[in-house]
Order: sequence, then structure tokens, then C-alpha cells
Amino acid sequence: MQSEACPTGFSLRHTLKAKNRAITRLAWSPDGRTLASASYDQTVRLWDTEAGAQSQELLGYSGSVFTVAITPDGRQAISASKNALKVWNLTHGKRSKTLRGHKDYVYAVAVTPDSQRIVSGAYDETVRVWDIASEEMLAALAGHQGRVGCVAVTPDGRRAISGAGDASVKIWSLAEYRELSTLNGHSGEILSLAVSPDGRLLASASHDGDVRVWNLDTGDLIAVLTEHGKLVTSVSFSADGRILASKSADHSVILWRCANWEPLACLAEPHAKFAFSGLAFNPQSPVLATLGDKDKSIRIWDLDTAVWF
Repeated sequence: MQSEACPTGFSLRHTLKAKNRAITRLAWSPDGRTLASASYDQTVRLWDTEAGAQSQELLGYSGSVFTVAITPDGRQAISASKNALKVWNLTHGKRSKTLRGHKDYVYAVAVTPDSQRIVSGAYDETVRVWDIASEEMLAALAGHQGRVGCVAVTPDGRRAISGAGDASVKIWSLAEYRELSTLNGHSGEILSLAVSPDGRLLASASHDGDVRVWNLDTGDLIAVLTEHGKLVTSVSFSADGRILASKSADHSVILWRCANWEPLACLAEPHAKFAFSGLAFNPQSPVLATLGDKDKSIRIWDLDTAVWF
């Protein structure tokens, strides 16, 4: 599928750029107005996506920041550098807590819908669950035979999902802190996970170049999306659940129609050599954030979905 620099339906709202270092992860605030970015420049930056300007900079790192998430209540940001997680109070930008327990780099975080627990994945091959208020580690979930580079939490808060270097996806109970099932089928490291807004579907992106779509309740494989030519580093569902976006090292972003898993559009988007999650759908509106310029800038796209539906 041929990619276009700006395909029909895409309108570039802003290009956001900070220091000349690669950005590792993107995360939207629940109201869809603020975008957080983690970077090799040892910062977390918050961007006002309406104004197209940086609104806040969270400082205090001595190393690269690998991931970031904003709690569903919008009050705190969670980030990770090296083997520790940091919790930031977004009302004053100060780091309020540092959570330690992982034995290696932490590359993934997610937060439960009630904003009370953090799920983290690390290169120590474990998934850990933390209580934000007490700062306690509630569980260390072992079972992967490879580094854990992506995690997600279902919208009902009952399950955590992890993807790892062993090419498997595991689903965990957040009530009992135990493994519920393993989804096998990929032949390469799992690089990104996305859960549909209704909690029914899981998309997994892999180093093998495929995106797989699963029924989260049954574990059945629904679709294998093979349009990308190289490893797929990121997947994200639109707020209405009708579109899945995927980004690949083949320098493209593909939008997929979830009704039949056919491609809707293909955006030309340069990809760095890093295998980071380079896109995120706005949780409120048809707006997509993607990493461009070898992951050194963020592009905010308004999507006219009427051209596809």
C-alpha cells in the first residue's frame, strides 16, 4: 500500500519539537487537551495541543525517560527511567513519589481506570503492580521469558496485559494477581499493545512485522494485519473504536477499519532506529499524535473520518 505524505482525511494541526533527542513515548491526558512525551533528553514534557506549545517540563532525571502515562483522573503523570518509576503531581509539577523494585530498565507503564494502581513492565522479565497512594508494590508477576516492553489495562480495570521479548502476550488478573492466559502466534518481540475502548479487542504489534487482533474474552485470533513491510512499533485505537492505527519501521502509519480490518489510509512518517511507540489516538476526538523527524518531533493530526465512513 503506497503511503502519502498527507493523505486524504489528514490535516496537520501542529508540529511540536523540543531538544534534538529522540522521544520515546506519547500519552494523552483524559480530557484530550494535553499530550505528554518522554524523551532521551531526560525530561517529560507536557504540550498544550490546542495552542501547539509546551505547557510544562518535568525535570529531575539523570538518564533517559523511557515511558510516560497520565492517570485517568488527570492529576498525576507516571514515568520511568532506569529501574524506577516516578509519580508527578501535575498541579505543581513536582515529583511526589519514586517507586523502586524492578531490577532492570522499566519500559512500560499503565494505570488502572480508578487511578489507584500502576502496572509496569521491565527488562527484568516481570510485570509489577503498585499502589499509588501507599507507594507499595502489590505484586510481582513472573512468567515471561523475555523483557517486558509494553503493558495495558482493560477499561474495566480487571485485567492487565503484557507483551514481551518471548513473542507472547499474557493476560493477568488484577484481582488475584495471577496469569489468566497466554496469547501465542507472533514470531518476534511484542512492541506495543492497545485495547479497544469497549474492552473487547486487543491489538498487538510485533518485531515480526504483523499486527494481530484478538478477542480479549475468548483469546481467539480475529485478524492478522500484514500490510507493513518491517517491524511494527505502535498501535492505538481511536476514541470511537472504529479505527486502529499502526506505525512501522517501514516509515508508514496505516489506519485500519475495525469493521473489516481493511486499510483506510497510509501516512508517510519517518521512523527512527528505536523501537518505541510512536503514535497515540486522542481519547476524546479524531485526533492522532505521531512521532516524526526520526522521532525528534511530534505531529498532531486532525482526522476527517467522514471521508472513510
